[in-house]
Amino acid sequence: MNTTTRLGEEIKKTGFVCRRCGRCCAGGPKDGNEVIVSPDEIRTIMGATGLEWNEIADPYPEFIDDPSGASYTLAWCLKRTARGCIFFGEDCRCTIYDHRPSICRTYPFMLQDGCLCISECPGLGDEGAGGKEAEVIARDLLARSAMEETENEKTAEVFSEAQLAKGDRCVIDSEGVTFLHG
Repeated sequence: MNTTTRLGEEIKKTGFVCRRCGRCCAGGPKDGNEVIVSPDEIRTIMGATGLEWNEIADPYPEFIDDPSGASYTLAWCLKRTARGCIFFGEDCRCTIYDHRPSICRTYPFMLQDGCLCISECPGLGDEGAGGKEAEVIARDLLARSAMEETENEKTAEVFSEAQLAKGDRCVIDSEGVTFLHG
């Protein structure tokens, strides 16, 4: 049995079916429910919406203080309002559904060290995804895992070469260092 089929079978056993309730998209900017997005995903959303980078993404809110006196974070996340993700429509639907990030495509699942991890979700434990739907989620999950691994490797490379000075505040990602002002 190939990896996608095996993972699809695991997903099928969870009884997951998306209820389209929007609970994964709701919640304010301080609830710890950030959606981390890669630079490529931000550009995809930019192309689909016509929005600019800074209208879509914020620096991941947890900054690390560097011994040099700089502070940095290693990711971007979708902007949020008090209601939730900025793309969470009034009808509880995603306004960028066809262009949504991989974390949204695969929720409530993630892979950690090759093992399937499952977040709380009202869609778990019902009749569940059919074999075809579970395999699509599995394929998306494997693609997400590979993308995240590549992002992490590239970010580590950029980080190792970053020259930060006292007072710098920045985002270090797979494409470089973005200095924040203000």
